[in-house]
Amino acid sequence: MSEHDRHRRTTADRARDVALGVTSVVVLTMVVIPAAADAARSVEASGRIDSAAVVSAPAERVDPPTTPTGSTPSATLPPPDVPTDLVTGFDATPPSPTWTRPALFVSSPDPAYGSLVRRMTSADGTRFDRNTYSRRQAENADGTMFFTYHGDAVYRVYDRASGDLIRILDIHPDSEPQWHPTDPDAIRHIAGSNSYVGDLTYLETSVGSGQQRTIADLTTRVQAVFPAALYLADKAEGSPSADGNRLAWMVHDGNEDAIGIVSYDLADDEILGTATLDPTAGRLDWVSASPTGEYVMAGYVDATVVLDADLTRPRRINDKADHSDIALTAAGRDAYVYIDFSAGADGGWLMSVELDTLARTRLFDLYDDANTSVHVSGKGYDRPGWVVVSTYNCKVPGAWSCEKVFAVELATGLIVHLAHTYNCGDNYWTETHAVVNRSFTRVFFNSDAGSCGIDAEVYEIEVPPLP
Repeated sequence: MSEHDRHRRTTADRARDVALGVTSVVVLTMVVIPAAADAARSVEASGRIDSAAVVSAPAERVDPPTTPTGSTPSATLPPPDVPTDLVTGFDATPPSPTWTRPALFVSSPDPAYGSLVRRMTSADGTRFDRNTYSRRQAENADGTMFFTYHGDAVYRVYDRASGDLIRILDIHPDSEPQWHPTDPDAIRHIAGSNSYVGDLTYLETSVGSGQQRTIADLTTRVQAVFPAALYLADKAEGSPSADGNRLAWMVHDGNEDAIGIVSYDLADDEILGTATLDPTAGRLDWVSASPTGEYVMAGYVDATVVLDADLTRPRRINDKADHSDIALTAAGRDAYVYIDFSAGADGGWLMSVELDTLARTRLFDLYDDANTSVHVSGKGYDRPGWVVVSTYNCKVPGAWSCEKVFAVELATGLIVHLAHTYNCGDNYWTETHAVVNRSFTRVFFNSDAGSCGIDAEVYEIEVPPLP
């Protein structure tokens, strides 16, 4: 089972929870603990033994090949130049013991790192009102609105300045909404990701009017290739290209089975390519266009694959699937950024893989005196070369990485700490799921304020000027 599946339940499941009156969902979270050799390396490097990090490791491990087929060896980055006005590196400043859940819409500095943080939603009277995911932009094109997934199994759109509710969207919980890249009023989405409500069209809803229209109908063309095709979905982890024009979906039949992949250009109303599934890679978990639109990525349980936009030339990036996103390098090229929770050569490292060349770069080692689950957000397209990482499910209490949101520079591996989350994050609903806006000036993340329930609320960070 992939890490995605351990954490993610479909929003259709969530809607059924509401209908059945289920008030909490327990999702078991598992993080792969570094094997004995990694633990020994960590102890040797630090000169001390942290008893919390010593966990039974397999008596023997067999490492996979050093690099996946067709890739280049990993490069470890040199130490970056460290600005003096930001807290950087493996900083282990603890969260404030006096922090309490703040009032709504009041900005206050993070006690450790000084970034302004404010609570944007309230879960009072409901299960949660939370950011949807780290790979789905929360903020609209001009920064005036943001949307959430609410405990009533609906998407809510709020005014970002005042926090006022603007509209409850009349779209299916599994409609995979994405903000239009330039029109601040428009949200694009599918009809739904199951055989009961899904179809082979692409829709757009106006926040102001609530009106919905079809902007692409792929039915005839997709069914000409896949006669059993019934609906499209990226499984809630895909994104359009940065300009919103190129998309990729899994094609499903009436049995809810994925039977293929389709790549599409909205501006030209053109199907760029179709492909069958890789029978050697296990179940297909998600697909996504890359930010430039030149590539499509497919996340299988046993492999992560990059293809050209026409779905030719499949190349493996790794042999499993972990939390990740597709970002832009400083040069404007596509890079797949993921945490490698494996026993392989790059196990424990946050990795960046350029999709043009498959050149691999190690950013930082999360097995080095730390072990925590992470999410990655590469949605800051207007400030290429950076991603945001959010952490939860900390396995080494007090480690530098625990319950934080920080920015990472892809060129140097520089870590810039933004805020502690004060999030217990005890199950899926309160995973931090931080997402950065397009300009890399704000980050939205979830926190339960230490309740360890499912009452996740959205917090906003003002990102300080980065180097």
